[in-house]
Amino acid sequence: MRAAKLLGGALAVLAVLASVALGGAYLYVRSGVQSPEGEVRVAGLAGSIQIVRDEFGVPHVWADHERDLWFAVGFLHGQDRAAQLEFVRLLGQGRLAEIAGPRALPLDRLNRALGLGENARRALAQASPELRARAESYAAGVNAALSVREGAPPVEFLATGHKPERWEPWHALLWGQVMALTLTGDWRDELFRMRLGERFTPAVAAALWPQWDDEAPAIAEAGVEENFARWAAAIDASLPAPLGPSQASNHWAVSGAHTQSGAPILVNDPHLSLNAPGQWYLARLAARDTGAVYAGATAPGAPALVLGHNGKIAWGFTTTNADTADLTVERVDPADPNNYLTPEGPRAFEAREETFQVRGGVPLTAVIRRTRNGVVVSDFDRAADAAAPEGHVLALMLPGLATLDTTAEAIVALNRAGDANEARAALRGWIAPVQNVLIADRQGRIAMRVAGAIPTRASAPAMLPKRGWEAGTGWTGFVPFERMPESVDPAAGKLSNANDRVVGRDWPHHLGFSFDAPYRQRRIVEMLAAPGRQTPAYHEAMLADPVSLFAREAIARAAWLAPVEPRARAAIERLRAWDHAVRAESGEGLIFNAWVREIQRRALARALGDLAPDGGRDRARVVLDVLARTSPFCEGDCARLAEDALVAAVQWIELRHGADMARWRWGAEHVAPFDNPILGRLPVIGGRLAVNVPTAGDYFTVNRGASYGGRDSDRPFAHNHGAGYRAIYDLGDLDGSLFMIAPGQSGHPLSPHWADLAPIWATGRHLRLARNRGELASDAPTMWLRPL
Repeated sequence: MRAAKLLGGALAVLAVLASVALGGAYLYVRSGVQSPEGEVRVAGLAGSIQIVRDEFGVPHVWADHERDLWFAVGFLHGQDRAAQLEFVRLLGQGRLAEIAGPRALPLDRLNRALGLGENARRALAQASPELRARAESYAAGVNAALSVREGAPPVEFLATGHKPERWEPWHALLWGQVMALTLTGDWRDELFRMRLGERFTPAVAAALWPQWDDEAPAIAEAGVEENFARWAAAIDASLPAPLGPSQASNHWAVSGAHTQSGAPILVNDPHLSLNAPGQWYLARLAARDTGAVYAGATAPGAPALVLGHNGKIAWGFTTTNADTADLTVERVDPADPNNYLTPEGPRAFEAREETFQVRGGVPLTAVIRRTRNGVVVSDFDRAADAAAPEGHVLALMLPGLATLDTTAEAIVALNRAGDANEARAALRGWIAPVQNVLIADRQGRIAMRVAGAIPTRASAPAMLPKRGWEAGTGWTGFVPFERMPESVDPAAGKLSNANDRVVGRDWPHHLGFSFDAPYRQRRIVEMLAAPGRQTPAYHEAMLADPVSLFAREAIARAAWLAPVEPRARAAIERLRAWDHAVRAESGEGLIFNAWVREIQRRALARALGDLAPDGGRDRARVVLDVLARTSPFCEGDCARLAEDALVAAVQWIELRHGADMARWRWGAEHVAPFDNPILGRLPVIGGRLAVNVPTAGDYFTVNRGASYGGRDSDRPFAHNHGAGYRAIYDLGDLDGSLFMIAPGQSGHPLSPHWADLAPIWATGRHLRLARNRGELASDAPTMWLRPL
């Protein structure tokens, strides 16, 4: 008994000590949340800067001089997103393994091979005076924030032991390089098609990469050889996972003829991976000397307003899905392994050595080779190198390898544009990623223009790699700026895009092979056709629209389906009575998406075999063909496949949510987790930092709620890709523009602004930024930055 009491007392003491230790640790970590108030004297300023934050931590900046605005942006990013800044800087330089260890080496090798850091250096070396001044001011602001930082370092630095380095001006151009690579994903599709080998048939091409105009893409023959397929699989295993899906976004604009204000309204919601912190950082910036105003989305790491308005114009982006990356099979010269073969004879590889520092490991030195057709990506590890057909390598070409990347110059020029014509002209220097840029100005004009470097090729484009030693390979240049697709002030007074094809087949150049299904675009057009004068509130409702035209079409195609199994019969009856709105509280949304998942899994398993799980995003054409009973992947019995898939979907839901269909909810599965890529991997606390918000929408709705990362995972419908930024600009009252980001402004998990916007974001609501100090609370947190 006495021993038990002693043990109990000891445990109680230990519990108290543990509580004290945990409390102390919490307070120490909490001290890393930087104060938004006070006065800081810093070098490098031309005048004073006032920063006032609203209730959600969104900064409103007033600077005496416009040149200091970008210092303020760098300072704010350094205060609120220090770890994210460091992640972008190391990612762009190919140095993530220094904090993440060996698992980051594949990503480092790719980014170093593609020369993202060198591209940024070259761009700054040849930059205009304005871009150079912005980069220098931004870097100075970041360094100032880091130098006056108080309390604990960011949690990510505590977890890894990393200490950030001083920012240099060229670092401010790395974000653009990373984003260009993220949104250029067609080469991954090309590698996947190469992996398919003999399974890559015209039927597979038409089902997985439909053109949505009844024309099938051409297939080249280089990659269908079986030894190439095995080699492609080894290469794919050696490469890092993509940084995120390369497509999705909405934007639209209507002229003043359709609006209550008589001025255009422009709407944009770019879709990217949903993480914590998010990709975007809201700010309103104003300069007293020039009267300049910038409001919208900045990006940690970039010295510009990426999306937003400047008081004169508003702009937005969607990804064009242009084919701007090519893989080429090269043959090594049998007489000299330092050379490769071209149609004109042997040519020497360009080669350089790179050394990678690895946390918890030994440094790695690797040789990076380049051919006339790009960087060799097939020798990143021994397995890929060993799997190569004797004497062959695979090269990757991107626009940034073929020309100086002046996209940052274009963004700065877009920031400065006074009207739609100046904005269109600003896009001349845009290289990558290729984007559909939507513009509206206060004079009442609307325009959409494709911006970026779209390659012209020596021969017809193909869905598989070509052979570099044969004639007709390689790029011959880029589509001239004057011939890029553009629409200005259309007679209908409406422009929109949702990653669908922006040109018809009559455009004389190759645009691409992979366009999103047209359902979001059709729904946008449908809603824009509503009678009456439209308001920002109407467009806010459009952004939140959960209606799936894909569901409408798919269920109509299944009119013949009469399941024998009672539960499946009840499920299809519910779907036929449904309004096709994929709301969070909708049981039908869960049934439909689970059914689509099962149809796709079964059809692709028959078409692709063991590669079916890598078939990627939701494949609308695969599902529609099954339901139309015309799919070549049904093995002669599409009716059985569709019915079996519905039975399996219902059973899957029952296992997770019980047998009562009335209690099923899409939002129980469709949850936006907002994971942190570093902190989310930590034991115990990682899962507690996730911001799990049930949401409406799915892959095919305007309110986009896409799920990536494994249809066979435990969370196949996690909402991990969508609109991390939304904005509605009424050109008749730009100060009344509406904005939203998710999950919050701060990158610190213990900040009150880590995820305070997530619930508001999930309900489709928005914020208005204050136009002057008087519109903010009298006790709003205020900071002054003053010159030394």
